[in-house]
Amino acid sequence: MHKSLHTNRTFFWGVGLVLALVATLVLGIVTSHAGFMWADITHLGKDSKEAMIIYQLRLPRIVAALLGGALLALSGAVMQGVLKNPLASPFTLGVSQAAAFGASFAIILLQAFQNEGGAISVVGAAFLSSMICMMCIVWLGSKAAMSPSALILAGVALGTLFHALTMLMQFFATDLDAAASLFWTFGDMGKATWDHVKIQTIAVLVLGVGLGWQHWRLDALGFGDESAQSRGVRVKPFRLIMLILATLSAALVVAYFGIIGFVGLAAPHLVRFGIASRNGIVIPFGMLVGAILLALADILARVVVAPIVIPIGIVTALLGVPILLVLLAKRVNK
Repeated sequence: MHKSLHTNRTFFWGVGLVLALVATLVLGIVTSHAGFMWADITHLGKDSKEAMIIYQLRLPRIVAALLGGALLALSGAVMQGVLKNPLASPFTLGVSQAAAFGASFAIILLQAFQNEGGAISVVGAAFLSSMICMMCIVWLGSKAAMSPSALILAGVALGTLFHALTMLMQFFATDLDAAASLFWTFGDMGKATWDHVKIQTIAVLVLGVGLGWQHWRLDALGFGDESAQSRGVRVKPFRLIMLILATLSAALVVAYFGIIGFVGLAAPHLVRFGIASRNGIVIPFGMLVGAILLALADILARVVVAPIVIPIGIVTALLGVPILLVLLAKRVNK
């Protein structure tokens, strides 16, 4: 009975992911091109403007949204499991704010967009800053022997610091640089290319399998450090490695596309409330839910006030906050 139920849930989420992909593809094409012909999507070699738009702009964006949502959810699920705190996510630990600081530093102070390869400099600076933020949190945790809850507060403090430094740079920047920096922080899936998709695909496969394989150790941590140690888990190095890899997972998304909040926080909770709380379920199914959430957010971003595209970070916040509040309210009622 239990095995049959598990199979049905697997099928349900698999179908949901496929439907989200198809819906994003169809809505993205229909809302942008009234004269669209199905032959444009079925004839790969056809040299037409519609085919170019579909395969060089729309499809990379769709696939990047699915993969990015999966990576953010993976990061959130692992952070919550390692720190034993349901509020842990790339956003609450300051990783996203650190990435915004790095991008703004490259745009404003290094004048990245004035030089050849400026976009790469922005991505590199955002990625490096997010990793530095997590290393600071890990260092504080190891030196000050902080509890998981204290690490969350440290992440919030660092996130606030990085946000303040970002605003300080924007305040003294030229109007053009300040606008470029501000726009980056909004989040934008329109920057996706097939190169981004390749990198994210590798990350999903490697990190998804690698981190998901450690689900039993994450479950052991949930019973306390001493209990985990008795089960053969080397708690300190395990926690360090998992946090670094979880940050890497999120950094690969925010460094390219800007701040995208609440996906990493909400997706694991949706799985816990709807399916099961074991990390062996939360991690893979959370990745599916995260992919669906970000893809649906991208649909809304493009169709709500078309032809204007709302920044994806705004949409995920507007969607994520109510979802999280409803889930928390149900948990309190239980």
